[in-house]
Amino acid sequence: MPVSSPARIQHTIHLLPQATTLAELDQVVTLLHSSRSTFTYSADAAQAVAHAGNNDSIVVAWAGERWGANGAIFAWLHERGIATQARNFEGSSGAGHISQPAANRTQPLRIQHTIHLLPQDTTLPELKQITATLHPTLSAFTYSADAAHALMFAGDDSSKVVVWSGERWSGDIFAWLRQRGIQFESQRFVVPETVSGSSFIFTHWPTERLSITQPFNVNPHNYNAPLTGHDGLDIVAPFESQVFAVASGTVYKVRDVSENHAYGTAVYLRHQDGYRTAYAHLKEAIVKVDDFVQGGQKIGLADSTGNVIPKPTLTQPNLGSHLHLSLYLDGASARKETPQPFDLIDPAPFLKHLQAGWPTPSGDLVPGWAFASSVETAGLVARVQTDFINLRAEPGSFKERLGRVKKGTVMRLLGSKRDNYYPVAVPQSAISRVDTAVEFGLHNEDGANWMLQNGVKGWSIHAIALGTNAAPQNMTRFEQAGIKMLIRLNFGFHPQGNQPTPNSPEYQRYLDACVATMQQSTGVWGFVFGNETNNPQEYPGGVNGTPITPAMYARAYNDLWQRKPVGARLGVQAVDPYFGPGSDSRAYWVAVLNNVLGADFLTVHPKTQDSDPNNVDSDAKFSDDPLRWQFLHLKSYRPLLDAIPERFWTLPVIATEVNPQRHNDGHTLGWQENQGAEWVRRCAAHFRTYNDEALIPINGVIYYRFTADDWELHNKPGILDAIKRLS
Repeated sequence: MPVSSPARIQHTIHLLPQATTLAELDQVVTLLHSSRSTFTYSADAAQAVAHAGNNDSIVVAWAGERWGANGAIFAWLHERGIATQARNFEGSSGAGHISQPAANRTQPLRIQHTIHLLPQDTTLPELKQITATLHPTLSAFTYSADAAHALMFAGDDSSKVVVWSGERWSGDIFAWLRQRGIQFESQRFVVPETVSGSSFIFTHWPTERLSITQPFNVNPHNYNAPLTGHDGLDIVAPFESQVFAVASGTVYKVRDVSENHAYGTAVYLRHQDGYRTAYAHLKEAIVKVDDFVQGGQKIGLADSTGNVIPKPTLTQPNLGSHLHLSLYLDGASARKETPQPFDLIDPAPFLKHLQAGWPTPSGDLVPGWAFASSVETAGLVARVQTDFINLRAEPGSFKERLGRVKKGTVMRLLGSKRDNYYPVAVPQSAISRVDTAVEFGLHNEDGANWMLQNGVKGWSIHAIALGTNAAPQNMTRFEQAGIKMLIRLNFGFHPQGNQPTPNSPEYQRYLDACVATMQQSTGVWGFVFGNETNNPQEYPGGVNGTPITPAMYARAYNDLWQRKPVGARLGVQAVDPYFGPGSDSRAYWVAVLNNVLGADFLTVHPKTQDSDPNNVDSDAKFSDDPLRWQFLHLKSYRPLLDAIPERFWTLPVIATEVNPQRHNDGHTLGWQENQGAEWVRRCAAHFRTYNDEALIPINGVIYYRFTADDWELHNKPGILDAIKRLS
């Protein structure tokens, strides 16, 4: 069957020079991991994929000078009608060689191609495993089945796709490839071992009904030696109901009822780490030997073939229909881990969490210890039942903390309880960071200078208006003094706007200036893109200007995220926590976070409406929509943190503008000096207390601000002394 024509969609292919070192490859894939890109070392392969794509398809050539002098690789691609971009290994865009040729593409050579197809949920450690494996052979790899299809369409009859961990695709990737006439092979990631030696677990219940009728190893009188009792579990499965694989695996045996075996028609699967399962008494098997099946995939229909009780009769030929499920673990009988022969073990612990409706723990698993009173168990898994637990490296309330795990998280149980702690393996994505110490500082570069002169370590932020010109920042003196310096990248200040409109001539030049500033700055801990763009004061042209929508902000941010230098941190702006009426700051914040490709840290802006220190811990909220959910005072950051998508839970959070909004007279803006020192102390205590209980703590608090407006602190020594004493 010839390979079918691929969909003509947009492709971006990253072309690496053949002299790329493994360290350089690691650098590139780390930079682009979140973008799920296609990589190749073959100019022919890059041409083939782009040729099959639409007019927006492009080849990004890395270190193009290594392909020959005078832009030889770019000229080669342009001659074939392929658009290009240039990138350097540190992640910056290369000068020149940027082209969008007309649709004059030439036919690619029909040669042998091999491409490795990775699942969309490939983790960075798994990707590093792939790159180390493939680097010596200079093999292409992609996360896009469409890109793999495009390359196979251009290749000769020996071309093939190597599918990694195909069970992790949302659909049947193997059937998808077969339907398109594509040859493929299957490969697996090395499964990281937990402290128990295996990460195997059932992912799906095997029948349509969650009911067990006969447990393991009971009724020995019904079974002949050497069996010691029932050799599996009997599970309710009416005649012709569906039977599913409990976990991904390969079919290694199929029995037919004609064999006169006790199991009748049966399917046997081999799983990871020496585990095997058998599904007995089927009406028919719908898989065959050597098929790879995913957990939850239908493998047969239930019946009462083989040796069942009660036995079928002429008038009731399907009497006794059910599923018999057996579980084997290689070597279990020899190790005396089971009373049964043939390595038969009890499947019940593997099913209890599914019967209880708990999801199977997935992803990279981190071993640790959980306080037993804070979790509930079901078979081989446990679930956090308190607001959160501290995952410990060893059992004990004073042992090293590995992170926080929130309520409802399901974990693997790795053994027996010890010192009132369970050994568990927790999905890495469910673990919040450990660092809960909050540090303080001052806004503005002159505030950082005050910190330097007074020996205050902590955080500071300096906002710059770039316009369309780079403004490199040298903050090394602060870095060396223990001051973590943030730089806020603005297009301008009111009324010029935080960023230009996307259709303005300044838009791309501003973003280029941001990238150049990041590349050329030193001693900067991180860069914040923009500030409070939900507030009309920050619109281009001011309050009557063009609104900066979440989509506009995310589009510009993503441009920087994809081009930021290696080692540079880029953070998402804080929203105005109060802006209204008629606006919902939380909805704006969530829309931004759902549309950005990634982040290295987040920022928030908590404040009180007045200078009363008692309002630092106030629970008062707005009385009207759309801010009825929002706190009036300092706690305004909490609903925003509660709304953070799960993928960002482990990021540092810095409060970059913290202040009382007005004096207690209700109208004078700025710090009230006779209240300010106590306000600072109460604020510090608030965040320290919050961090002791928080799933997503605050790393830094920056008091606003040292000079330049109504909130200046340089002339308020009592407040500055209170800030100094916090360190």
